[in-house]
Amino acid sequence: MVKITIDNLIHIDHETEIIHEEYKGDYHEKNGSHFLVYQNEMSEKVVMKYDTEMLTITRFSKPSTIMKMHPEVVTKTAIATPVGPQRFEIKTQLYKKSATGFKASYQFWQGETKIAQYDLEIHFSS
Repeated sequence: MVKITIDNLIHIDHETEIIHEEYKGDYHEKNGSHFLVYQNEMSEKVVMKYDTEMLTITRFSKPSTIMKMHPEVVTKTAIATPVGPQRFEIKTQLYKKSATGFKASYQFWQGETKIAQYDLEIHFSS
């Protein structure tokens, strides 16, 4: 069991939101990939898989949400919202793995419109 600390700075339009969350969860490593697993505030299982090149966050919601961040690849995701699924392209500016987690800066786009900027930092400790 580890403590997972999530700090996320979110910019949408001219608004900025600061998120700080802490969860109890599990950490393990397999085949060069690292995994952090926890239950979020909505009791959904969340799995963060990361290595030196890429981060994948899977939220087991209804339907599941999968986001992949890689600085050299634009990826796509669909996120369930109260008004139905919203589809975004994810453009990753920075991704860096550390000994106890990772940092990622990424943007959500719809077509030529930037929807949001995220600066995410995850740490875990015993």
